[in-house]
Amino acid sequence: MTRRTIVAAALAALPATVGAQERISQSRPASPDGIVQIENPSGSVRVIGWDRAEVSVSGTLGHGAEGVDLRGDKRHTRVEVESQGNPHAANSDLEVRVPAGSDVSIESYAASISVSDVPGTVTAETVNGDIQIGEEPREVQAETVNGSVTVTARGGRVQAESVNGSVTVRGAGGEINASTVNGPLTVTGGTFERARVETVNGRILFEAGLGAHGVLEAETVSGAVEVVLPADTAADFNVSTFSGDIRNELGPPAKKTNRYTSEKELTFSIGGGGANVSVETLSGAIVLRKK
Repeated sequence: MTRRTIVAAALAALPATVGAQERISQSRPASPDGIVQIENPSGSVRVIGWDRAEVSVSGTLGHGAEGVDLRGDKRHTRVEVESQGNPHAANSDLEVRVPAGSDVSIESYAASISVSDVPGTVTAETVNGDIQIGEEPREVQAETVNGSVTVTARGGRVQAESVNGSVTVRGAGGEINASTVNGPLTVTGGTFERARVETVNGRILFEAGLGAHGVLEAETVSGAVEVVLPADTAADFNVSTFSGDIRNELGPPAKKTNRYTSEKELTFSIGGGGANVSVETLSGAIVLRKK
């Protein structure tokens, strides 16, 4: 190979190298309580709330990304990574700062997502990536296929789903709907008025309080369920498993439904009743205990 050919090859490769390292920094005015939509096909998205009335985008664009389209009006801002060719190959890492009162929506195919210091409504969806939501949002909807979901929210409403990954919710209260297919599901802290937790092949741990008329529904196919409630809980229980074991530290032991089957059922009340607890498994063990 001649020297001229080598130089030509190096120059031909240069735009891709530069494009892979391109840094961006943009901002525009935004309402303190507006809506911010973010779309990044691949890489990472980090959203941080701040006290300025503007949306700021910074980070690094991956090879194949042509730029970031930042547009909208003060009430509605859109941030979108534009790319040529396969958008999922352009691994771009974004940090987006939004007014703290914003409602935020994030969509991706293969990006990890994190959100902090945003007390509004947060919606995050990705296919291949983890999702982490900080403790501020009043309402959360987080969904991934291959990845974990971690939510630390103090109240309101939480919906968290993963197909192949864990779901962890800490400190939340109010309402929760959480599910996995292949992965553990953990809910701790807070007091719930309505909670539904379900998994196919994964363990469920629910360690939280229930309101006076709260409802807890826990269901698995082949995973174990452990329910841990405060000592002063007043609730009615309906518990059943087809082939698993039941260990009840809150009341009477479970009994087989009849002598010819392994199915077990348990119905009882504590504290005079009030809240409703329903736990059902096909082949997983069930444990009921108090803190």
